[in-house]
Amino acid sequence: MLLSKRHVEPRVLLIEDTEDTRELSRMALESQACEVAAVSTAEAALGLLQAGERFDLVFTDVCLGGLSGIEAAHRIRQQFPSLPVLVTSGLQPDRVTPQLAPGIHFLPKPYTMSELLDAIRACFGDHEVDRAA
Repeated sequence: MLLSKRHVEPRVLLIEDTEDTRELSRMALESQACEVAAVSTAEAALGLLQAGERFDLVFTDVCLGGLSGIEAAHRIRQQFPSLPVLVTSGLQPDRVTPQLAPGIHFLPKPYTMSELLDAIRACFGDHEVDRAA
């Protein structure tokens, strides 16, 4: 499935600390023609980005061990302002959305595949995505 007119196969950095959820999310994204790099911590994700790895989107859970997904999202947007970030959480939206900055999108849990794809498309629509990190 085409997620972006600019990228037939967008590269997604997935941050999820629960192994089963990380694997399900990875498989779901890959089933939709995404190339996925999955890590269990925000620190690992930041390390990949700082090492020069290129991604079209970062998709992270809010609740992570160590650095939270929201803290990671802010650091990523600060260091890589053209890289969109999608955060997801089972927390009430009014507890998450006030903490978000421009370029950081929110997808409440639980979500369907269709809702995930719509959220990813919305992220791409807000940014000129050209594998710029």
